[in-house]
Amino acid sequence: MKTTTLAIIVREVNGKTETLLGEKKKGELGTGVLSGPGGKLEPDETIEQCLFRETMEEWEIVLDLASAEKVAVITFWADGNPHNECSVFVVREFSGELRETPDMHKPEWYDINNLPFDRMFESDREWFDKALRGEKFRANAYYRNLAKNFSHIEFFPWVES
Repeated sequence: MKTTTLAIIVREVNGKTETLLGEKKKGELGTGVLSGPGGKLEPDETIEQCLFRETMEEWEIVLDLASAEKVAVITFWADGNPHNECSVFVVREFSGELRETPDMHKPEWYDINNLPFDRMFESDREWFDKALRGEKFRANAYYRNLAKNFSHIEFFPWVES
């Protein structure tokens, strides 16, 4: 099973909360899907280092890891087998100018009350809001195929890892 990360980057503007989402251009999962930056853990890398590196590679911005809060660990299943365990972080501070890269289109800010779930992973409808609002949890998200044909999700109490 792979270990992965995902950053949910948020900001407050004129009394409303927004999150950054970008469309993946390539990769093992999610081509054409809106998502935050993230990816696979490299050997000898911590989860936080992976989050930082993947965000830099995908959007060329520098996360302030002091503002990153781990809010979820989700195990994604495909065809009855665990495929990857994803640590999800909410991040409130970053520096640099958002750019399009070979991996992802330039991200855009979306109002958290009007997220484009029809362009995101199917299971995001079930867990993304919880994570975005800082609710801590563990979950298993079940797909019939790799990141396609979402079946259901199970939530579990938060246990720090």
